[in-house]
Order: sequence, then C-alpha cells, then structure tokens
Amino acid sequence: MRPEHTLQFRDDFRNNHIPKIYSGYLHLFFNLFVLLGTIIYPLTLVSKPTILELLIVPLVMVLGNILVFIIHKYPLHRYMKISKFAYTIHSKYHHVFYTDKVLIFDGPRDFYILFFPTWVVLGFVLFYHPSLYYLGPQFLTSNSIYLAMASGSAYFLLYEILHFCSHLPENHPVLRIPGVKYMWRHHKDHHDPKLMADYNFNIVFPLTDILMGTKYRGK
Repeated sequence: MRPEHTLQFRDDFRNNHIPKIYSGYLHLFFNLFVLLGTIIYPLTLVSKPTILELLIVPLVMVLGNILVFIIHKYPLHRYMKISKFAYTIHSKYHHVFYTDKVLIFDGPRDFYILFFPTWVVLGFVLFYHPSLYYLGPQFLTSNSIYLAMASGSAYFLLYEILHFCSHLPENHPVLRIPGVKYMWRHHKDHHDPKLMADYNFNIVFPLTDILMGTKYRGK
C-alpha cells in the first residue's frame, strides 16, 4: 500500500470511526491507571516471598509472551467467524492505519487505533485477577497469587508501552533505551503488509517468535 493511500485511509478513519468526544489522553491515562493499580495493590499484599514464589514472575512473563503470540498470530491475523470483530479492528484497521511506510501516529486522537480499548483492559483485569484469587489457592501460595496478579498486569502494561514506543519516530530519544529500538524495528517489519500475517507477533520481547521461527531475519 502506497503512503498516500494510508494517509487517505487515516483521514477517512478519523472522520468515520473515531467518536467526536474521544480523548486520546483520557484513553491513555485510564489504561495506565487500571494496569498500574492492579500491579501496585497486589504487591502491597506480598510478605517475605521465597525464591520459589518469586519464580512465578518470570513464568507469567513467559506465558504472557506465548499467549500474545497465539492471539496475535491467529484471531488477529487469521479470519475466523468467532473473532471477526477483532480481526477487522486489527488487520483491516490498525494495519492499514499504520504501515511500515507510515508507522507514526500524528496526535493523541490516533491513540484510538493504537492502544487497547479501555473495555479490553478492564475486561482483562476483571477476569484475570478474580480467577487467580478464587482458583489460585488450590495450587499456589498467597504470595504466588499476588505476584502472578501483578506480573500479569505488568506484562499487559509493558505491551502497551512497547507498542506505543514502536510507533514513535525513529530518532525519538526513548528509542535510545537498550532493547527499545530493537523492538521498534521488530514491530516495523511486522507492519509491512507482506509480512504482517507471518512474522514478528511478539511486542515486548521476541521469545516465541524466535522459538517458532516467525522472527523476520530480513532479506
């Protein structure tokens, strides 16, 4: 898709899909507030965790990486009736609004098609945390449950942050942080229309892409 087509799509999308009352900053702060709150509060309940209990943190991060890979590769990039809405939003809207040639957002209204919808963030929290709280005691200690809660929200927050950074200008100072520019390039390749359905599905770190052979190595 040529850049001029993407720019026309952006104008049409802004006029026809983004509500007039939408606030990109309110969207951003809501997601941050919910995710930060569900990281900090469970951590206040942790008391003298053991090394074994602390291992739940990297375990949740790895499981989150795998889950994101599966969701991103399949329902978001493979048309299925059960996930038609998610596929349309992601593949037909997000990936046309942002391509490898026009990757950068123009302003806060573009956050509408950059960050997860507020209802998705809230839905995650309302499902993930109660599930751990009520089902976790059968398998995990209290410390492990609270650490798993915080780690799950932390991975979601890292996803939002790294995805935001991946749509910043290439010379932005934030991209000087070790690893961030690497993931920027990783995500930029994913937004190539020829590659998006087959490569670079991870956002935070490309573990599952590497293991599954979907890490794009370039030409």
